[in-house]
Amino acid sequence: MSAESDEAFLARKAAKRQSRRGFVEEKAILGMTSLMDAITIIVVYLLKNYGSDPVVIAPTQGQKVPLSRADTPIQDGVPIYVSQKSITLAEKRVVQMDETGEIDPSALQGHLIGPLYDLLAEEADKAKQMAEGKGEEWEGRVILIGDQNLKFSVLVDVMYTAGRAEFREYAFCVVQQGG
Repeated sequence: MSAESDEAFLARKAAKRQSRRGFVEEKAILGMTSLMDAITIIVVYLLKNYGSDPVVIAPTQGQKVPLSRADTPIQDGVPIYVSQKSITLAEKRVVQMDETGEIDPSALQGHLIGPLYDLLAEEADKAKQMAEGKGEEWEGRVILIGDQNLKFSVLVDVMYTAGRAEFREYAFCVVQQGG
């Protein structure tokens, strides 16, 4: 008897509410399609935000990135592509190499690569301002994506130039070798 009285009480209560509002209350029905749309949107959002690396490395044409057994994930930084044909920063060819794989002598002053230094100094200033705006410390990291047949002297010149532009951390990009 208690269940019937509870149902009657709830029905009277609903009737009073409807009479006060001046309209009949309808039950909302949420269709399966609406739920699937919402779930799809959430899944796509999560995959897009959490399923991608902060750094995307795409070697330049003809560049052979060295193999390694290292399994450390790459960290965020400014990528510098160094192949036997050119040095590229931010998808812009900065310095052309000669046929022997050496840096063009007109771009080199000691170990400093002038055009690369100018672009790296600008990049450092931008990165410092962004870090300051976020209230973080600027890491000053470059990611060197070099060719496996690159001359050591070219690598030294690029690292020296990055150091002069206030980058103090170097990460070398390699392709993980199985095993």
